[in-house]
Amino acid sequence: MAMPPFVYVILLGLVLVVYARFLPKTVSAGAGKAKSAVQEIEETIEHFAAEMDEQNQAMLDLFTKTKHDYEVELAKLAGRLESLERQKIELSRELTKQSSAELGADRTTMAETAVSISPQEVQEAHAAAESYAAADQAAQPDPEPPYTGLSMRTRYLELFALHDQGKSVEAIAKKLNMNKGEVNLILQLSRQEERTHV
Repeated sequence: MAMPPFVYVILLGLVLVVYARFLPKTVSAGAGKAKSAVQEIEETIEHFAAEMDEQNQAMLDLFTKTKHDYEVELAKLAGRLESLERQKIELSRELTKQSSAELGADRTTMAETAVSISPQEVQEAHAAAESYAAADQAAQPDPEPPYTGLSMRTRYLELFALHDQGKSVEAIAKKLNMNKGEVNLILQLSRQEERTHV
């Protein structure tokens, strides 16, 4: 038996009413979950902030302790420096007193010695000094001629031996493990040396 169309409309309305009753519950359940997630995030942030505060306080305490230790050490060093400066001043005063006392004693000794030497002894001492100077000057040998050094050929025997055999600059450089420029320079200096001696 077929139902009239208005029954279908009524049944459809009932289904919608039942669905609408369940819908707010699921939305409110999702909102509750969202609230709990937000609450967890807030608690985590608060916990993180508390840990950061503790670490900052620990670092501040460490810095304060280090600063205090530094100030104590600085005060000790300043006191030690002051005592060393006082010791230095005292030692320099004592040294000045001793040197002035020794200088006075030396002057007294020199004055006593000067009084005991006669003018004739002074003249004899001058004459003796002059004769010693003359004898010393006569005993010195004539100055040696200045050292001219070894010639280029003497210094580089092997190089000039190869050159005299007719070897090229490249061959000489390779054989003696030298640069070509170095070999050319030695040969040029040798020619200049021979010209100056002639």
